[in-house]
This record gives sequence, C-alpha cells and structure tokens, in this order.
Amino acid sequence: HDFICFYDWEDLHLIRRIDVEAKAVYWSDHAHLVAVVGESEFFVLQYSQSAVDAALEAGGGALPEDGVEDAFELVHQVSDSVQTGRWVGDCFVYTNTNARLNYAVGAEVTTLVHLERPMFLLGYLPKENRLYCIDKERNIVSFVLLLAVLEFKTAVVRGAIQIAKDKVLPRIPQAEHNKLARFLESQGLKEDALALATDPDYRCDLAVGLGRLDLASEIAREHPSDLKWRQLSDLATMKGDFALAQECMNACDDFSGLLTLYGARSDR
Repeated sequence: HDFICFYDWEDLHLIRRIDVEAKAVYWSDHAHLVAVVGESEFFVLQYSQSAVDAALEAGGGALPEDGVEDAFELVHQVSDSVQTGRWVGDCFVYTNTNARLNYAVGAEVTTLVHLERPMFLLGYLPKENRLYCIDKERNIVSFVLLLAVLEFKTAVVRGAIQIAKDKVLPRIPQAEHNKLARFLESQGLKEDALALATDPDYRCDLAVGLGRLDLASEIAREHPSDLKWRQLSDLATMKGDFALAQECMNACDDFSGLLTLYGARSDR
C-alpha cells in the first residue's frame, strides 16, 4: 500500500522502489513510459535503460541493493481517478470514475467523450482510428480517436513543432484544426495557434493577445461583434492608435470611451 517496486524480469534484481500508493501500472508498447495509477492521481514516469546499464557496468554486473536512483524520471503528475487505461503510442488513454473517456498527452488532458455509463477500455485499432470500450453487460462501443491528432500533439510536447506541422498536420482534417490550435495555445505557442485556428472569435482573441492590431481589426471588420470591438479598442488605446480606437468605440457604441478620447485631445 505504501510503495511499488520494479524488478529486472530475468534475474529479479531491484531496479527502483518508489514510495507511492499504487493500484495499477500501465506500460507503453515500447516500454519507455509507464503510468503508475493511484487513488486520485496518476504519475507518468520515463524509464532509462541506459541508466540501468551504466549501474550494471559500474557494479560489475550487479545492481545496488537499493536500486538505481536514475532508472525512472517523473515526467508528469495528473490529478484524476483512472478506472482503466491503455497507451496509444506516447498518449495515455483512460476512463475515469466520473464516466469520462480522456487522453493525456504530456500533462495536457483532453476529454474525448462523456460516457453515459461506466465503461472499460479494450484497446485501440490504429488502422480504424477507433478506440473500443465495453460495459458490464458486454456491449462493445467504439469511439473515433484520430491517430494523426495524437501524433501531432506528441510531437509538439517533444518540441518537434516543425515536424508536427510539416509531416503530421496534412493528414488531419480541417475540422480538427481549431482544437489543435487550442492545444498549441496551452503549450504557449500562440503564433502557431493563430496560424491554425479557424474560428473567427478565437482568432481575434489570439490576435489581440499577441498585439496584432492589423489582423485583429481585419477579423473584427469581417466578423463584427461588440466584444471584438471592445477588446480591440483597449489594445488600440494601449498602443496609441487612436484612429483605430475611435473606430472601435464608434462600432460598439462605447460613448464613455469616446468622451474620454475626445476630452483628452480637446476635440469639441
């Protein structure tokens, strides 16, 4: 209940003891990532074979009694209650106790679907881009999960944004681009998010956040709304573009703003 031990499969040498209360362990297909699931959170650890090999070499073929400290590195800690889980590449897919089907790429958790009843993961078929679940009555249900989307997010988390854009993005339908843009924004890549976003309101928010007056004003003129004009008015005032600020205030009937602007420049 208090700790978990990892052993070498062949000679049962202790690789590492980790002091965490674990109820399940899920290894990735390539055995370089492992999810250790607790009661209300799970930990994603990265296994280092090279660290174990170095310890074996230093010990003349034997490992230290208390294991190898560098054998596992904590990559992410996520607060969620995992019910069943599976790895799809470097993405951890799981059902939680709140009847949601989620997937985690790095520390970013995305809800794929809200389940109508408790379900358990069976597996994933990459050729079909489908994830299969089963309920207690043995009904099997499948959900679409695009492998290319997972590959894109994984590449971004690894820092290979150019590979994600050049090699993976062309395989992703445009309908998914807005969701990917929000993911990019969450990773601090606002410029890339703006280039990918398709929703006008969201693109305007990003342009304002990046201080792109020209683009934000262009979007606001094509898809006008009071909220866009007010956001743009504040940004234009901050940047000293008072002609644009006046246009925005007129467009959204911001009379108090106009009075302040006219009063500041003594415009009767």
